[in-house]
Amino acid sequence: MHIDIKTPARMRALALVALAAAAPAMAQATDDQWLEAPHGTQALEWARAKTAASQTKIRAMPTYATVKAELASALATGAAEPDITLMGQRAVRFLRDAEHPYGLLQLARRGDDGLPGAWRTVLDVGQLRKTENAPLELQAYDLSSACLAPSFSRCLLRLSPAGGDEVEIREFDLDQARFVEGGFRTPKARAFAEWLGPDQIMVEHTADGAPKTMAGWPASVRLWQRGQPLASAREVYKAEPSDAIVQLFAVGDGAQRRGVIVRAINYSTFDVFAVTQDGRIEQAALPRSLKPMAVQALVGDQVVVQLGTDEVVEGTAYPAETLLAWNSDPAVPAGKKVTRIYTPADGDYLGGRSDIASAQGKLAFVVNRRLVPRVLLARPGADGWTVDEALAGQPGDNISVRGGGSSDDDLIVATNGFVNPRRQELFRPGQPLRLLAKDRALFEEGRYVTEIRTATSRDGTSVDYYLLHPKTPAAGPQPLFMTGYGAFGISYRPGYFDYTVGGPAFKLWLDRGGSLAIPAIRGGGERGEAWHQAAIRKDRQRSYDDFIAVAEQLVSSGYTTPKHIGVFGMSNGGLLSATLGTQRPDLFGAVVSDVPLTDLIRMRHMGMGAAWINEYGDPDKPDEAKAMLAYSPMQNVRKGTTYPPFLVTISTEDNRVGPGHARKLASRLFDAGAPVYFLEDEEGGHGVSDAFRNPELMALRMTFLIDTLIPAHAGTH
Repeated sequence: MHIDIKTPARMRALALVALAAAAPAMAQATDDQWLEAPHGTQALEWARAKTAASQTKIRAMPTYATVKAELASALATGAAEPDITLMGQRAVRFLRDAEHPYGLLQLARRGDDGLPGAWRTVLDVGQLRKTENAPLELQAYDLSSACLAPSFSRCLLRLSPAGGDEVEIREFDLDQARFVEGGFRTPKARAFAEWLGPDQIMVEHTADGAPKTMAGWPASVRLWQRGQPLASAREVYKAEPSDAIVQLFAVGDGAQRRGVIVRAINYSTFDVFAVTQDGRIEQAALPRSLKPMAVQALVGDQVVVQLGTDEVVEGTAYPAETLLAWNSDPAVPAGKKVTRIYTPADGDYLGGRSDIASAQGKLAFVVNRRLVPRVLLARPGADGWTVDEALAGQPGDNISVRGGGSSDDDLIVATNGFVNPRRQELFRPGQPLRLLAKDRALFEEGRYVTEIRTATSRDGTSVDYYLLHPKTPAAGPQPLFMTGYGAFGISYRPGYFDYTVGGPAFKLWLDRGGSLAIPAIRGGGERGEAWHQAAIRKDRQRSYDDFIAVAEQLVSSGYTTPKHIGVFGMSNGGLLSATLGTQRPDLFGAVVSDVPLTDLIRMRHMGMGAAWINEYGDPDKPDEAKAMLAYSPMQNVRKGTTYPPFLVTISTEDNRVGPGHARKLASRLFDAGAPVYFLEDEEGGHGVSDAFRNPELMALRMTFLIDTLIPAHAGTH
């Protein structure tokens, strides 16, 4: 705990008294800081010993052999087709399956109908690992801006040693299927880059002592010319050390292509800048209170943002949640650069970046009403933007939209549900949808149904939630798997065996008649930015109250019982599950906390936690520290309390939250005599719990859940 030495002595004393009164457990806060060092000798020895012991215990559970065999079968089926990215006459995808857990980057030519032809592999990451004798992983979560229009032959690929957030950016030639000799390449660092032209990129990095933000992310943005040493690249922007992060985008095409810089002062407050190829910079005349992470889409010369609060922009008043377009063209005069795209009707909400895309010079976005989606299409014109409905979904549907490598490319609409295989379809206005790819079926669709229900939280707020349950449930209390997120305006929605429920491993739960509930709790974006802001800093307990209300309703209605409920979460969701397990150990039968935050007071000293102070609170402020200590899981483990079994998982190489959080929570639970299992993988980063890359970890997780919550139903139906 740090109290600013510039604070007057009397105020420092009062702050320390307040913190001591708030949580006596803080007296132990420094006892286990040695567990924070990711590669500290003592910490690694502890983690390895606990992992080995936990593996032995879980493998001895009755269901382990069956679960492992079933998971291998599910993975061999390969449920998920990779995202397809359209780039002019090319299509690109990153295929991962049981045979290629590290992935294949593949390329196809598109026909006149827009559909991709035969796929060919241009990069085998597993083979690259062998060739370079290094644990490289390709970060391919968004390939849409990796390759330069209009040819899309040269791409900036992000290769992460051991799966962490530090990467090497390397220039790759799709046509030649090889890295470009003498091309753009950064050393291992937190680094990001965007093309400005064939021989120029905009780059930020943390290598060689480059400036960093308080979260340890790049603070300096440079224009880097081909053949120039990286150290000589011209700096065009430098953030404040106190800022959270800086993000990079690019807008426009050819000689008019411009960089876009987003300065995240925190995760709710942003500045937006445009940068020309010769280094001239212009700040966008936009308010700072924008929805995370400021830039929602790019279409033509326009930068699309969404207001977080009611604002007056260029003399016009707009309500919160309004989508605005800011024209980055320097030729457009000040005062005439902003236009309104769309203001949601009461009860309609846009979720965020995954719900909006540019294509064919237009903007597509998903609007949800009580978790039911529909797709709208906005067209710019001389008299402003016109908006029409393009597609409508049903309860339990998840619809997402994805643009191509430039805003002139085609639109992909992806539709799926919990047990409905995802369809990726080519959308062109006035034409029927055409199938690009469909997931192979892992599960018989008709066996389960999805409902949208509502519970009432502690303060009277209604909370919607998804409930996936067997159409014909077995008699008695239902085994229930619950998950959620509830922070940074992020929404969890139905997905076909996607990562939020453990990928194909989730099939093992459904095969045993298990149910799933996902509450749309405050802190997320399901009801707009106000829903997010309602559960930050001192009000974070509302997220947990919302989740508890859903669990309690499902118990009081007779649907299930506490001993049949397992709660799971990743990252902030890992904080969520750990908090619920320590606050309400009577309400849950098992807790899985994956790559979690658990020590809110020491958060800024691990990973990039300093970037999240605005979300969780500042431990230097007594009132915020008091609120944090009231729920911070590590500080709320108490000897003498009967806890449900915990499974805590992490990667040594997770430099986003840092392995210290998971280690310290597990250590406190061990010391309290709680039933706890701890698993630390020394590769994998923040995405360590991946069923293809790490099937053994997922087999251990599912064994833990099934054996703990439904041992009487260990065999499949």
